[in-house]
Amino acid sequence: MEKIKKFLAGKGVGYYLTLPAIAFCIAALCLYRANGVTAFNPELNKNAIAYIIVCLAICVVSLVVDFKPIRYIAYLFGMYAFLWFIFSQVTYIANVFVAIDNTSFTSGFIATAVMYVLSFVFTLLAAILSKWRPWVKKVKEVQA
Repeated sequence: MEKIKKFLAGKGVGYYLTLPAIAFCIAALCLYRANGVTAFNPELNKNAIAYIIVCLAICVVSLVVDFKPIRYIAYLFGMYAFLWFIFSQVTYIANVFVAIDNTSFTSGFIATAVMYVLSFVFTLLAAILSKWRPWVKKVKEVQA
């Protein structure tokens, strides 16, 4: 038990933010597979799926190898996945804005977009805060 406590105490906040980032990547992938095909988009975008899977894999690797640049790479893949998702849904977005068929976005589209955004935001926060450990007591040096 002491080894586990020591291991977890040595990790920064970014390590713990990687766990929700993984959950958001999985949720974004599942929601996109469920809601990605519409009347305006006959098939799923393979790049949006591939990039979110790579982001997910890199996040899992960053739990094992606690190296800050890996989390930035995961952030970039998550952001690219979101951009490919928007690219794949651009016809639907344009039709909603012009109000041809629907006057509002579906809940599936909004949920998918939010999960994509949360996945890359949490990977960015995990990268930024990877070395911050507020629970470690700082020793004050006494100057003579």
